[in-house]
Amino acid sequence: MMKCIVIADVADMRGKSVLVFLRPLRPTRNIRIHAWQVLDLSAGAYASFDFDTTISACVSANMRGNSVASEAVAVTPGELLQAVRPGGLSPKLMPASDGQAIARLTTEQSGVLNMTQPPLPLDCQWRVGGSPVLTVPGVDWGMTCTFEYDPVMYFMVAAPLLDGENFTVQTFTDAVPFYPSPDTSVLTVRLYWERNRWLFDFQSDWQAE
Repeated sequence: MMKCIVIADVADMRGKSVLVFLRPLRPTRNIRIHAWQVLDLSAGAYASFDFDTTISACVSANMRGNSVASEAVAVTPGELLQAVRPGGLSPKLMPASDGQAIARLTTEQSGVLNMTQPPLPLDCQWRVGGSPVLTVPGVDWGMTCTFEYDPVMYFMVAAPLLDGENFTVQTFTDAVPFYPSPDTSVLTVRLYWERNRWLFDFQSDWQAE
């Protein structure tokens, strides 16, 4: 696991925040991208987070006008979870069979299969290290929702929103990528302002062999 320390090496944050995204592979049009990390830094301050690559999923649904969500369940690449409704109540996730996983997924994909009874459309949220990366709405009965991501962190500076999120895949074009090495134990990211531009400087510490 890599520890990431972000330092605001500026005299004024100019009302901006630092966002960190992870990029899902082969995204569909209707997904909702979340900022994986939102760092509200003051000038001269720092914040830290761990780059924990554990994948988990949870599902939610609208039932009688109320939104209900399952607990998040960890899932590895090549593993399939199925959403069920014990007793016809709110949905929960449980492991599917190896045969179902082989039939529906590649070895790099994680997946959720909607098997709710009575059938119920679901929103499937994928998380990395416990933080949301994306939400896929409208997963109907019998559909499999898959997830695979590029383990690269994309840093950007943005004005914080007043309410909610509206991040889209296009956000990544203006982001600065960092490609972690398996040997990196600590990453220090320095944010600075130079010639009317926000710039990031990355410095890695290496684990002793």
